[in-house]
Amino acid sequence: MKSGHPLIGRLSWVLLICWFSSCDFYAIRNTDHQAHVDSLIDRATVLKFSKGIERSRMYLDSAYARFPEAGVMDYYRKYDFLRDNYFDDSFKPDYEKVQSYIDSMFWVLEPGILREKYKKNYARIYLLRGSLLYHQRRYEEAYSQFFQGKVLMESTFDSCQSSQYTSRIAGMNYQEKNYIKAATYYKQAFREVMTCSNGGNFDDLFASRQGYLSNIGLCYSKLELPDSALHYYDQALRFIGQNEHKFPNQKDFMAMARAVIYGNQATIYLQQGDLPQAETLLKESIRINRQTGYYNRDAQLSQAKLCEVYLTNNRLEMARKELLSLKTSLDTLQHPDALLRWHHLQSQYFEKVHQISQAHYHLKNYHALRDYSDQEKAVFKGMDQALLNLDSQHKIELLNKKEELNRLYLMGAAAILLMAFVIAYLIWHSWQRTQKNLLKLAALNRQIIGRNTQLQTTLTELERSQQENARLLQVVAHDLRTPIGAISMAVDLLLEDQLRVHKPQYFLEMIKSSSANSLVLIDNLLHSNATINKMEPVELQEFLASCVDMLELKALEKKQSIHLETNMARILVDRQKMWRVISNLITNAIKFSPPESTITVGLEKRDDTVQISVKDQGIGIPAPLKASIFDLFTAARRPGTAGEKSFGMGLAISRQIVEAHRGKLWFESEEHQGTTFYVELPAK
Repeated sequence: MKSGHPLIGRLSWVLLICWFSSCDFYAIRNTDHQAHVDSLIDRATVLKFSKGIERSRMYLDSAYARFPEAGVMDYYRKYDFLRDNYFDDSFKPDYEKVQSYIDSMFWVLEPGILREKYKKNYARIYLLRGSLLYHQRRYEEAYSQFFQGKVLMESTFDSCQSSQYTSRIAGMNYQEKNYIKAATYYKQAFREVMTCSNGGNFDDLFASRQGYLSNIGLCYSKLELPDSALHYYDQALRFIGQNEHKFPNQKDFMAMARAVIYGNQATIYLQQGDLPQAETLLKESIRINRQTGYYNRDAQLSQAKLCEVYLTNNRLEMARKELLSLKTSLDTLQHPDALLRWHHLQSQYFEKVHQISQAHYHLKNYHALRDYSDQEKAVFKGMDQALLNLDSQHKIELLNKKEELNRLYLMGAAAILLMAFVIAYLIWHSWQRTQKNLLKLAALNRQIIGRNTQLQTTLTELERSQQENARLLQVVAHDLRTPIGAISMAVDLLLEDQLRVHKPQYFLEMIKSSSANSLVLIDNLLHSNATINKMEPVELQEFLASCVDMLELKALEKKQSIHLETNMARILVDRQKMWRVISNLITNAIKFSPPESTITVGLEKRDDTVQISVKDQGIGIPAPLKASIFDLFTAARRPGTAGEKSFGMGLAISRQIVEAHRGKLWFESEEHQGTTFYVELPAK
């Protein structure tokens, strides 16, 4: 029962706290005693679970009465512990007492010098007050507290604490069903917590990180983006697997976290109609979280989902037993959402067994509970506008600070500009004196360069022809020898008696990989002849679409997409040879692009030519390799982003084919920014 005068009640509790503690906040010492307070809180924790929270509070009050040398953070930790006691769902929460202890924590840090010294702790109080207001359904006030705390925490550059505020804002957006914003804030919280410097906090190093990934997946599930949701669920499970060995004392938490994710994954598979996979995940989730001391409420939700699987499959007896088990659990542990689902599932079950009166009874209860739930959630309306207002205020504050900095920058820029003018004048004066000599020298250099270029071109062509013949023998001797040698070694090892007891899978995969590499090399050698065999009219739009369709599955293996932008154009080409060129360019784009990137294949028709382009978002071509990228058997070959092997022949063969069509092949590239290859062919 709430007091008729909450302000008087709150002040009474603050005075009572001070009386028990014998505290004079202006006389609190600055020296803290962490080890001693740790022992007091440990003892109070034991009393909390054995004798109750009141006995725990009385013990702390008595201990601090005999602890006159207690420092600022000693009192802060005491009130924080007592606040958490009365906020604990395992006991009966008392929000009025929680508010009183939060006020006491503010009072401890009341002097401005202490607020500055303990800025992180002061900012954390806003987070605690926001959580209390949230549970009291005072959502707009809670939003304001979270936002104020986030602004204050950002000034400390502590990304660990800042992520907690960001996650609270994300959670409220999720409650408002603004799932896009919620996912954005959860991603920001994940980035913040991944960069924090807290060296030993389990929540920051593990619990929050996996929780944010799981929550991002939950947002995408609500947005009906199952692939994205499953991607983040898998990331969360992978994170747990890679880091659980660092926290051997948290095995129960690891199991509960996995169980929650299994239940969330099952929801996706249930929506997609993959009922066997959903059932397997739900049973494992229920097995883990229905244990004593685990997340039993999540197990109740998973039981409801499992009932839905049984009803969809018409396994009515299994559904009946699971519904009975769920009701037994709900009788001992209340869960409004699970109860709502239970009534809905019961109505469906009785309808299937033709007990219409029972179905109607449960359906009526379901609608009554849902209407009440909708009324409870209606208070979220308008919360998004509150956030926008707070965000706007924060931006105005930042703009004012930026304006002050801009004035300083402007003065500095003016001084730099003046110096730049002086330097520019000196450079211009020097340039005027040497311009005539430079022009004469440039003309002489052009003549020399022109003659050298002609000689060098002739010499280069002769050397290239000789080098290609020599390298062809080297490729056959080296690149074919390596995979064939690997095959021979694997076969020898498989034939040895002492390996019969082992699985031969590894050596078979070695033979398969080596054979595939040999076939790719031989295929490149066979198509190195650029001679045109048959020219025929080809509709390029259909031709390019066919090439993209053939290679789309290869792109999907790396989660890439190929975008086609073409116009109608019909020209004479050797279809087989030109398919080789386009296929090689798209294959290279796939090979040297990262996962989840986009490859664009374009076609532009001009007056006398058509221009085909293949643009990727890959690793680009470094400047030292650009000059030799079209050489046959070039040393510029590099592995792909997924380790794919490259033989360095494809681009050289492609250029020969394009030039045989009286066309041109060139590229534009920036390292780490992607590459675009162009093929220009005569239109007639």
